Amino acid sequence: MIDEANRLLKQGIEQYQTYVETKVLTSLQEAMQSWQQALSLCRGSEASIVEGAALGNLGAAYKALGDLPQAIAFYQQHLSIAQRIQDRRGEANALGNLGNAYYILGEDTQAIEYQQQRLAIVRELQDRPGEVQTLSNLGAAYHSLEEHIKAILCFHQSKAIAKELQDVRGEGQALKNLRLAYTALGDLQAARDYQQQYLTIIRELLAAAKADDFISGAKMLGINPSEDFAEADLSGVNLRSANLRNADLNHTNLSNADLTFADLSRANLSGANLSYACLCNANLRDAHLLHANLTQADLRTKMPRANLTSANLSGANLTSAYLPNANLTNASLTAANLSDADLSGANLSGANFKDAELKRADFKGANVEDALFEGVLGLSEAMKLDLKQRGAIFEED
Repeated sequence: MIDEANRLLKQGIEQYQTYVETKVLTSLQEAMQSWQQALSLCRGSEASIVEGAALGNLGAAYKALGDLPQAIAFYQQHLSIAQRIQDRRGEANALGNLGNAYYILGEDTQAIEYQQQRLAIVRELQDRPGEVQTLSNLGAAYHSLEEHIKAILCFHQSKAIAKELQDVRGEGQALKNLRLAYTALGDLQAARDYQQQYLTIIRELLAAAKADDFISGAKMLGINPSEDFAEADLSGVNLRSANLRNADLNHTNLSNADLTFADLSRANLSGANLSYACLCNANLRDAHLLHANLTQADLRTKMPRANLTSANLSGANLTSAYLPNANLTNASLTAANLSDADLSGANLSGANFKDAELKRADFKGANVEDALFEGVLGLSEAMKLDLKQRGAIFEED
């Protein structure tokens, strides 16, 4: 009976892992069925540890379904059994699960109480990895209560232990948490310092992962591409077809990166280095590219309403680029190829088009006040006259 219960317990874990990887609800339901069967076999027997594990796993399943009250009920049953049979490791697991559930519910004080109890047990058991995770969870609850000093103390302890264990992922999470905590505290210099350390960790993790799909590899390592790539060095990285919509990529180094077909709509790329990057057919609708470096970049793509104020697009390939209503105020487009580009309604005031190729470019409705057109190619005399009358500056040999 006990052997069968153990088999069902392990079977459920495998089914649950399949659900985690595929998000197919049937796998979760199968896991729950396996654990319920294991539970039925254990009731009234001496297999209390297996019974507790099945209860804890069922709690995790209900948590995955979003039914936190039911999850808590199972976690409480697990806790009761673990305490009765003096299963300290099981007790620690149940306390941690309860703390996490109450944290999700926004009941931070209750979450802290459970995490503190778990911390005492994992220290008693000398479970150092468990201590790293518990301190991280405890710090998150303090942070949610805006008790930032206590949160920072927890995160520092978590970081120190993770470093000692050579747990790079745990150390990275602690650095990320420290950045957030110091930002909330108003110490922006410390926040920036921890951000730089965190970015170094990210690079190491991704290099070690050797994932074919950079974004998938990042997510597997607990990295959020929408938030965690700001100021990172991603030069030469393959981000082809990556979903970076609304991502914070300010001052990120993406030089020589492959962003073909990438979705960068509404992304914050202010100050980013995209020199020599391939953005062919990328989606840059409403993207923020203030002061971005796009020197020699391949921008044969759609960029309606993109903000390119003071951006450097020298030598960029903008052939047939779609830029209606984009903001290119004071942008440098020297020697850029804008053949067949749609610049209708764009703000080009103060932009520098020196030596640019402008054959069949559409300037209808564009603001060209003080835009410099020196040595440009492909403009008809009629178009030059029209642009001059609209405030453009022509300096020709």
